[in-house]
Amino acid sequence: MVQGKPNEGVDLQAFLEGAGQSLSGAQGALGAPVSLESEFVLSSAELDAKVTLAATPDGKLLVQPLSAADAQRATLHADAISTLKINFVATASEPGTAAASAPSRPATEVIDEVRKRPDLVALEAILGELVIDATYIPKTRQWLATARDPNGRIVREVIAPDAPGRE
Repeated sequence: MVQGKPNEGVDLQAFLEGAGQSLSGAQGALGAPVSLESEFVLSSAELDAKVTLAATPDGKLLVQPLSAADAQRATLHADAISTLKINFVATASEPGTAAASAPSRPATEVIDEVRKRPDLVALEAILGELVIDATYIPKTRQWLATARDPNGRIVREVIAPDAPGRE
């Protein structure tokens, strides 16, 4: 677990990262005895931790996990204890998505193709030079091209396939 100085607490981000690493290690160990793919063994987990909370002068949130002995001490008031609930959800990648995640052509090629469409040529003649951006969407293996006028307003969005010439 993530360690801090005694009675000082641990940065919340470091605590969450440590908890996530612990769950990841446990998940890997679950599949090992029977040679299962560990990404399919543990689909979700919940962690309820009894902690005290504090803030640093710069606004970072610190947590200090409490042990059973800490909770039983008479010097610790029950109202000072918080329950930190963390839900972890694992998702498995779909078969073949790794290969499909990279586009087969560059964004500049898609932009050039979209800019030549008759509707965009007409809009450009009316509004002036359009700014066109293209974003690749791996899951659908398509591009989303967004055309904006000189004032930044969206005037057209076009879905273009990743394979050239298949609009």
